[in-house]
Amino acid sequence: MLASTHLLGNKNYKQLATELRRTVLKMTNFAQSSHIGSNFSSADILTVLYDIADFTPTSNGMTKDIVVVKSWNAANVYACLVRRGLLPQEAIDRYGEEGTPWVTILDPVEYNGIKVVPFGTGAMGYHLPAAVGFALAKKLKGEEGTVYCLISDGELNIGSTWESLLIAGHHKLNNLVVLVDFNGFQAMGKTKEILKFPDFTIGDYSKMGWDGCGWDGHNYAQILQALKLRENPSINFMNTIKGKGVSFMENENLWHYSHVNNDVLAKALGELNAI
Repeated sequence: MLASTHLLGNKNYKQLATELRRTVLKMTNFAQSSHIGSNFSSADILTVLYDIADFTPTSNGMTKDIVVVKSWNAANVYACLVRRGLLPQEAIDRYGEEGTPWVTILDPVEYNGIKVVPFGTGAMGYHLPAAVGFALAKKLKGEEGTVYCLISDGELNIGSTWESLLIAGHHKLNNLVVLVDFNGFQAMGKTKEILKFPDFTIGDYSKMGWDGCGWDGHNYAQILQALKLRENPSINFMNTIKGKGVSFMENENLWHYSHVNNDVLAKALGELNAI
């Protein structure tokens, strides 16, 4: 059985995710940017994903594994890539600073000739189509590697997401792993109140050619299982808590757009430092 903390060197994923949340909190305070709630809900998922992904460069300037992440989680992505040595420290230190490439809503980023952030956009519903395109291209070219895609539950409101599910199932893109940050909120309220998501079963996804499963998005053993390739493309509903890790941010949609001022920074760091 996998250990729930999964040791990495002399650290474990819980420690790494807590460090990530501290870093992202400081980044959003520096940039006076938003989306701290969804950065925190996906921090555990991305801690594991950016650890296990194979970023070996390929001849076309891409990487063996390709990671597409909802673009409003830019702070998480930059911090994880810095940890892997794939971006410079200034991606953290100058996050959101005018004139730098470290924008608060992801754009594609190439560093040292490698496309470490292969796709970015401010709009919902484009991330899965891009990931499906990358996965299909790999299949057609006979290339090895997995395409991982983290989307929000709000993106399940978008038609292009469902078109992409159909296309991936039709083409049997079993090199594609999709993770849904299912935190129950989107910009203007609870997801089920904005547009109720159908109560699909795993069997409904299998009819579209997918393997579907639900997981605890804060349990590291379950996250590792979710990231495994399956017979078909897989969609993994990662049940998460928006604002996870800071008590006054958890399940409070105020922290979708609210900025982290210095008082909030100190209070939140106090909680994270106590973990």
